[in-house]
Amino acid sequence: MMRDYLEQLLLVLAIGSAVAIGAKRIGVPYNVALVIVGLLLVLMNVLPETPMHPGVVLLVFLPILVFQGALSADAVSMRQAARPILALAIPGVALSLVGTAALATWALDLPYSVALLLGAILAITDTVSVLLAFRSVRVPHRLAAIMEGESLFNDGTALVLVSMASAVVMQGYADPVRISRMLVIAIVAGALLGIAFGTVGASVLRRAPDDLTAVLASLVVVFGTSLITDHLGGSAVIAVVVAGVLIGSEMRARLEPSRVLALQGFWEVGSYVLNVWLFLLVGMQLRSDLLLREAVPILLAVIALHVGRAIAVYGCFGALRLFTRETVPWRWQHVMVFGNIKGALSMAAVLALPQGMPYRERLIAIVFGVTLVTLVVQAFPFRRFLKWIGIAFTAGGEVVDQSKAVLIGARRAQAELDNLLASGLISRREHAERWAVYQRDIIDAERALRIERGGAPHADVALHAVLTARKAAILDAARRGLITDRTAGQHVAALDEQLVKAFATEYDER
Repeated sequence: MMRDYLEQLLLVLAIGSAVAIGAKRIGVPYNVALVIVGLLLVLMNVLPETPMHPGVVLLVFLPILVFQGALSADAVSMRQAARPILALAIPGVALSLVGTAALATWALDLPYSVALLLGAILAITDTVSVLLAFRSVRVPHRLAAIMEGESLFNDGTALVLVSMASAVVMQGYADPVRISRMLVIAIVAGALLGIAFGTVGASVLRRAPDDLTAVLASLVVVFGTSLITDHLGGSAVIAVVVAGVLIGSEMRARLEPSRVLALQGFWEVGSYVLNVWLFLLVGMQLRSDLLLREAVPILLAVIALHVGRAIAVYGCFGALRLFTRETVPWRWQHVMVFGNIKGALSMAAVLALPQGMPYRERLIAIVFGVTLVTLVVQAFPFRRFLKWIGIAFTAGGEVVDQSKAVLIGARRAQAELDNLLASGLISRREHAERWAVYQRDIIDAERALRIERGGAPHADVALHAVLTARKAAILDAARRGLITDRTAGQHVAALDEQLVKAFATEYDER
């Protein structure tokens, strides 16, 4: 039995990795490729039928997915855009849920409680495709911060509502007072416990003796936060999101670059594997005849989804402008409506529904179909949409992007050299020589930026630290949308080559 399960797991991962590699080579977002291949495999009945316990999805998959997003979030930018983010993450989710559910009840012939559950699942905003597009064509930083922050905190609120709606469907009745009390307790307790665990986790990571123990400690913090918060009646997802944002902010401010890279790399790999697995896992729970039978309801659900999202976005920002005089440009709002793309989190949420729940199979089919439509119709052309609507800007082009990457990396390298000198790890002479090298890089980069706009070191502790610092700075700049992934990849590859040569030279000398 265990052998069969492991063989099926290996088959899924093999298919997923092959699809992801092919998608990367042809320049297609990997989640788009995965959902298309998943559809084909479902229609051909190729995937093995592998039951998945909902608790595994709820307690294992969701904490990893939301923590990885929170860990790389730009807390400073999100704090500056707090009002729009909170407007979308709290009243926006409620408006989207009610609007979607109202249309779904009428168009899909679902009981209202089940339609509310579907609305809650589809209220989850999975911005993987959107953020990938933001990294490839630069957009206003505040827009990216609003969408990233909304996604994180929207996920927590929406998943609490999914849990509440699921309980109503299973019980067959609703107690508004009890549900409201549970909702408030879940959100408040989740936020408070997230702050507590995030503070403790950041302290533990600072004191970890090496990178491997830091990674292990982060794993314990994430699942400890999730399990304890769930046991105490709070929202585990909200707690993990808050803890992740706090840990990520503290990590970039206080930890050495090598540890930052180790933590980010570990959680990115974990999230990537789960994204690959989830897109194919849905296919294992889905019958092809049911998917074909639900084709028209899926299209109607897509319409209901976007009507609900439009009500939430335009309504919340209209009220925000009326009461606080804070405005969000209309074009940004259009991007938020068109960027309402479903992905791994929505599918994880529907797979986490209890076995035996009424309409569960139909909900899985509809959510998979909606995910398929939004990824193909919206995620695939999203970069072109940004350019067409006038949001993306490419002033300066490739030269500016390259110069900014050099500038960011060189300045971080100088800061690392200063730290090494203060710690006594390098001499003043060595510090001055290498600092001057990076200063020349800075001068050349600044000269190139102004134009567009109107002896190898030995392999030792200093070189390793400086190269790692530059790499961390460039990766962080790419995540924040300051440079494109393509430019970051070129510079990171060059730095990795230097690191490999440095380690090889050091090994030869030994």
